Amino acid sequence: MNDRDDTRNTISGGTIHGNVVMGGRVSVVESLRGHLRMLVAVASAMALVGAGTTYYALHATGGAEGPKLSARQEPGHRDAHITVVLPKAVRPSDLPPATGCPATRTWLHAQGGTDVGQSALTVEMVGNGHTVAIEGLRATVVGTPGDPLPGTVVNCSEQGEGEKIDLGVDLDSDDRVALISSAGPVSFAPYFSDKYLYLEDRKPELINLSVLATRHSYDYVITVEGSVDGEHHTWTLKDGDRPFHISGVRGERTNALWNRGQGWETSYAASHGAPTRCNPCYDQEEQVIPRTAVGGAPPGFTFTAVPATDPAKRPTAATPPLTVDERDAESVAIAWAVTSGSIDTGGGDTGPAAVLPRVRRYLTRELADSGGGLNPLSPDGGGWPPEVTVHQGWSVAQWVSAAPLEGTKDRPGYLTGDAVGLEVSVTCGYWAADGWSQAATSFFGRLRMQRQSDGTYRIAAIEEKKFSFPQPTDPPQ
Repeated sequence: MNDRDDTRNTISGGTIHGNVVMGGRVSVVESLRGHLRMLVAVASAMALVGAGTTYYALHATGGAEGPKLSARQEPGHRDAHITVVLPKAVRPSDLPPATGCPATRTWLHAQGGTDVGQSALTVEMVGNGHTVAIEGLRATVVGTPGDPLPGTVVNCSEQGEGEKIDLGVDLDSDDRVALISSAGPVSFAPYFSDKYLYLEDRKPELINLSVLATRHSYDYVITVEGSVDGEHHTWTLKDGDRPFHISGVRGERTNALWNRGQGWETSYAASHGAPTRCNPCYDQEEQVIPRTAVGGAPPGFTFTAVPATDPAKRPTAATPPLTVDERDAESVAIAWAVTSGSIDTGGGDTGPAAVLPRVRRYLTRELADSGGGLNPLSPDGGGWPPEVTVHQGWSVAQWVSAAPLEGTKDRPGYLTGDAVGLEVSVTCGYWAADGWSQAATSFFGRLRMQRQSDGTYRIAAIEEKKFSFPQPTDPPQ
């Protein structure tokens, strides 16, 4: 694969130059060309037929084939944490069995899904008999960046495998060069600043490339710079005949379907798919990866979430924006926890009963009439801490998850039965305008969901889950 378009073919002593194969020395004199044309044609045909095996073997060594470089979506990336957005509504029962993140990612892409925040590619390079030095790799954005994509977000998290070179590129950066990466996070240190990558003849060089995007959605191609037999060359790698695509991260708190190795569950949190960065980075043996420590993270590279204590995070509405599928038991449980956990004493919420009009639609009449379900941190919907009524502030549901009870996750049709039991985890925090704050508090409970005559679900009972070990206090990261 040379930059020059012309190819000169010569045969000398059985050596191949270009794309013609013959044995021995051939000299065609101009004045005798007309007389020898037939002889040369016959001799050429006989040589090719007689040396057919030799032709194939020599051609297969790649002397004229040129280096080959390609990039592809990689389901089995070493860091097998994926986030994909589907352009349609999806329930947990619609997803395939949780057999592993690579299979899940393949299925999601086949349904039209797009990676969110971080996309795993494998770049494959092979020299094919040439002296090839790779001097740089970068992402090149095609067209105008767009907003993060809407749809149903699906997360899957597990430990991947692989022995490849780990690199990353950040599409939000002004300089989208290859960065040193680890088995998960991406550093801020350029990879090719003081080194080359040399390709061998028949041995493919594989690169795990983590492509990051948080602020926008992008179409992009991978551009590789290097030299072939001393001559400069540039390769442009695409997803077949089109650019690769990745979605940015929606910063608001939203629902997502999540598998952390124990089956599908519904979760509610902010910034699903936001990639992590490392400075320095560590390998799987917890050793610092050389050259990954930098003095400071360059500006504009990473997405920074606004903390819940910032006044800009004060709820602008009594009920946060939610997409609720009332025929999905998990969706109803999430909506209840988020709505009852979102309060603002400065906005007129004087006690748990103030949220009743907002959560009644998620409760059976019996539970609502008994005063239950008004506080997601208490199974009996009891009163707020005294400090909450003294300080004028607001509460935010930071993390919520809902999943079928242990032993029922793989039971066919369980989530669509007349009675559905769910395990629910809720983490809320309370902040006041005067600076007082209550540390994030959590509730781990069981909800009994009851299917109504119209097919919708309501919460019929709430009980606290008992632990034989200390309760966890921090939401999953």
